[in-house]
Amino acid sequence: MKKTILIFGVSSFVGSNILELLREDYRIIGTYYKTPVSIPGVTCIACDVLKKDYVTSVVGRFKPNLTIYAAGMSSLRECHLFAKQADALNSAGAVNCCIASERYGSKFIYLSSGYVLPGENVLYREGETPYPKTVYGHTLSSTEFYVQRSCLNYLILRCSALYGRGYNPNHHTWFEHLQASLAKGSPVLADDSVHTGFLDVHLMVRVLRSLLDSGATNRLFHVSSRDFLTRYDFARLYARTFRRDEGLVQRVSGRFPVDRNKTPEGSTFHFRLDSSNLEEFLGTKMPTIEESLAHTQRRLAELSVRSS
Repeated sequence: MKKTILIFGVSSFVGSNILELLREDYRIIGTYYKTPVSIPGVTCIACDVLKKDYVTSVVGRFKPNLTIYAAGMSSLRECHLFAKQADALNSAGAVNCCIASERYGSKFIYLSSGYVLPGENVLYREGETPYPKTVYGHTLSSTEFYVQRSCLNYLILRCSALYGRGYNPNHHTWFEHLQASLAKGSPVLADDSVHTGFLDVHLMVRVLRSLLDSGATNRLFHVSSRDFLTRYDFARLYARTFRRDEGLVQRVSGRFPVDRNKTPEGSTFHFRLDSSNLEEFLGTKMPTIEESLAHTQRRLAELSVRSS
């Protein structure tokens, strides 16, 4: 019998990709807030993660083996502008789901980000103390702390920048905007002050699947490419990989939403995650960004052939 996975935020960018890649091997239950999801063979229901009693009833109804929190606000700028809402969705909502999963014996999986770290020019390992400089990072850091201190069966995946296509037609990812703009010959503005890893979201889900198969528990893993670029450099590498015009990619800086009273103008930030613990645990090597994009190119080509 297939194990059951409950995905809070199944219509989100990450949630929809987890659904796509795990639905053949697991029974998937998904929740959404404003974007209804209708997929044959998948049970999807509306759920407000801020309503604790209702969240508990959902988990109690389906009693999943695994609960994944993929809801919340992931835009750094939106979190900066709407800090209370970001804290509610990224922290309080996640805690509600964690408490419910703990109550019914479900492993809780939390997807975090390298933005919980301070952004200094070092290679961060999992043991580093989070010291975020963004609202987004603060909301994730507090939830990481809660899960590690309060949950008896959890996994935390602290990820580099993930890219790919999502389910929601009304909310395109930055990668989809990049694809569309370069395909039309339109210019693309890309930040050149924030250095991070870039990983195809499908490769992240492969990592998740491997960790689930291994039975890993009560661990926090860094999930990242082996090298690091800015969005500007990534966009240019994408253009070369997909044979688009690199000259359309235009450099911009200074848009990172941090407290400018504490951060000098023109600062650069480095969110470089060391994935060596994950590599050692799984006995594999994480890809470079170029290798990740090559994987993306093959995957999208295969998808185009199947849909034609």
